[in-house]
Amino acid sequence: MKLESISVVGKDANQSGVGKKFLIISIFLTVLLNLSIANWFFMNDMGRFLVK
Repeated sequence: MKLESISVVGKDANQSGVGKKFLIISIFLTVLLNLSIANWFFMNDMGRFLVK
């Protein structure tokens, strides 16, 4: 088995930019999900979810 094939695959993935696009999309979706959850808490009287 040749170990060089692994490094070639990594170089091809970096050159195509798929990893960078996936990272940006995943961060954007994570932020969007967190904002929607925060918005839901504010719209539904957040005080009742907090421990008093």
